[in-house]
Amino acid sequence: MAQKLQVPCYIMKQFQYEEFLRTIQEQKVTHLQIAPPIMVMLSKRPETANYNLSSVTDILCGAAPLSKELQTEISKKLNCEIVQGWGMTEVTCGAIHVPGGSIDDSGSVGQLDPNCECMLLDDDGKEVADGQPGELYVRGPNICLRYWRNPEATKETLSPDGWLRSGDVAVCKNGWFWIVDRKKELIKVNALQVAPAELEAVLLEFDPVADAAAVGITLDGQEWPRAYITLKDEHKGKVTESDIQMYMKEKVAKHKQLVGGIQFVDEVPKLQSGKIKRALIKEWAKRDAQILNGAKPKAKL
Repeated sequence: MAQKLQVPCYIMKQFQYEEFLRTIQEQKVTHLQIAPPIMVMLSKRPETANYNLSSVTDILCGAAPLSKELQTEISKKLNCEIVQGWGMTEVTCGAIHVPGGSIDDSGSVGQLDPNCECMLLDDDGKEVADGQPGELYVRGPNICLRYWRNPEATKETLSPDGWLRSGDVAVCKNGWFWIVDRKKELIKVNALQVAPAELEAVLLEFDPVADAAAVGITLDGQEWPRAYITLKDEHKGKVTESDIQMYMKEKVAKHKQLVGGIQFVDEVPKLQSGKIKRALIKEWAKRDAQILNGAKPKAKL
């Protein structure tokens, strides 16, 4: 579309935050398509204040859930409109968007696109009630036919009647959708599910926290939430695990507490796209579980 309308596009070969800011300033970029971790950088990193980003009028954020708090903060900071959307490579980029001309600050990814169908199913394959979480399935003319030379992946993801299993857990209320997290990333605490993205969003609201990644860790046969946190430079050595645990106690339900512990790290590992390297974080948790194995969590649910 941009080529058809002869709108200049700027694509970075490799993401570097200051180069990203410099490009916006020098090229007077008006529209950004970015992932939530880059929104975190816009919020937390001090370099942001060194560049003129006033040309930005709107941001489309996707690839992972974005909290409404962070969405609102950046919208005010840059004086621009921010909307979310949902899609996958398999759905030809997108299937859910905030309708054109609409302004949404609820953290929703929007409404189903024209000519698309969807359903939210529970673990038993039954459709969930409005407002309840379920795995998102989509169908439409934009869905891929199959995976190239990979019949096993095709069978696992695509049904014979055209439904694509997304692997994302979502909630739908009155036709508007909110993404909870990737189903495989959910932390199962007793019979309850905890979304890492939710914990990360809450942690990032705590001013001393520069970045965070949440994951499940198995201790004595029970899975618990654990966080890997990068503190802002001025708070390193001052803010303790206890400080963060006390903060979380006031913010989230009992089963969402970081019973699996907190580890301070120099940097949360990211892909070039800005997404958290979830597989590596899980490896960290497995490594730490071996060290902590036998230590009983303090919380009793």
